Amino acid sequence: MKKNLEYIYLTVFSLFCAVVPFTDLGEAIPNIILIVLIALFPFVVQKQNWRKILDKRFYTLYLLVFLLTIQLVIFKRWEDFKFVNNLWLVVLILISSIPIKNKLVPILSFIYGSLALLVISVINLVIHYKLSGQFNMTVGDHVSSILLGDRPYIGYVYVLSFCMCLYVATQVSKAKFLYYILALLFLIFLLIISARISLISIIIGVLAYFCYAKNRKKAGLIIITLCFFSVVMFSINPSLKKRFFISSTNYSLEQMVKFEPRYFIWSCANDIFFQNKSYLAGSGFVNINNELENCYVNRLDFADEKQQDFFVRSKFNTHNQFINFLLSAGVLMFLIFIIFFVLWLKLDYKSYYSFILLLSLILFCSVENVLTRQMGGELFALTLVFSTMISSKGQNHNNPSLK
Repeated sequence: MKKNLEYIYLTVFSLFCAVVPFTDLGEAIPNIILIVLIALFPFVVQKQNWRKILDKRFYTLYLLVFLLTIQLVIFKRWEDFKFVNNLWLVVLILISSIPIKNKLVPILSFIYGSLALLVISVINLVIHYKLSGQFNMTVGDHVSSILLGDRPYIGYVYVLSFCMCLYVATQVSKAKFLYYILALLFLIFLLIISARISLISIIIGVLAYFCYAKNRKKAGLIIITLCFFSVVMFSINPSLKKRFFISSTNYSLEQMVKFEPRYFIWSCANDIFFQNKSYLAGSGFVNINNELENCYVNRLDFADEKQQDFFVRSKFNTHNQFINFLLSAGVLMFLIFIIFFVLWLKLDYKSYYSFILLLSLILFCSVENVLTRQMGGELFALTLVFSTMISSKGQNHNNPSLK
């Protein structure tokens, strides 16, 4: 009976991993699966399982969630309940993963869920091209419709899948080549959809590969090949050029910087920090968004009224999880969040795959308010889960081998 329950639990958790890439299409589905996991959890968890999430890194995360919950109650910031709830979601997913013994099944489920999303997105892209007669993945509502979600979050799904494919290739023998091909497919699609921060994450991960690999010559050859391939993609994909501000038009550096929305967003965030002086407790997550909107209304350095109206209508948040904690919850929460990543680096830097997961998540948090959205919380949690699975004792091939 116990073994049957463990098998059912593994199946349900793997199903959860598979549907996370589709969260933007229906947030209720992963929530329902989590409820099932919670119901089964007491029947499958064992005392020794808790050791998996009892280290300094996770204690820091738990402290952050606990203090933010206390802050929510003390300052009666009930409007911030959704954000705090997303943090508890991270903890819940993390705890739900501890009874899992077969570590490859959830990882493979996420990979194939991401692959299904990619296939559907390719079909949508082809249909859009046939109807519109043009290929434009720069900006527009059609981008989210094609990708079945917002590009930064979908891009991170493919980055995570890319990393996990490389890891799985070290754990299997017969299908090793298949997972290298899948990793390449995820990379190609990221180049097609022009997901900037996702591509930068992979570039950094590939460069780090050279430091971990045993055979430096082959590692160098792989890096050169990928660089050449990327240059080719830049030359044939006009959307990729525009997304990285590569243009034949001669713009000054100042003009190019102002093409990036985060220039104005982070400038407003800087003004708010020094004007409010709410260094200890912050102003609240919803309140900060309102203050940013007021800043967009009153700024005088937008290129024109059209650009200003775009910012006001879009109601951009801080687009940086670190800045979001600093402004919304205060310096202490900001520092705890940083310490969380520092401890992760200290504990798992020897594992190449855990290391590139860490770098990818840091970059993701540097350009998006990841934990503001349910899908962001799920991806944050799964990154932790997969990293823990990879670096746990009994796992071999934590570093890439090019023998």
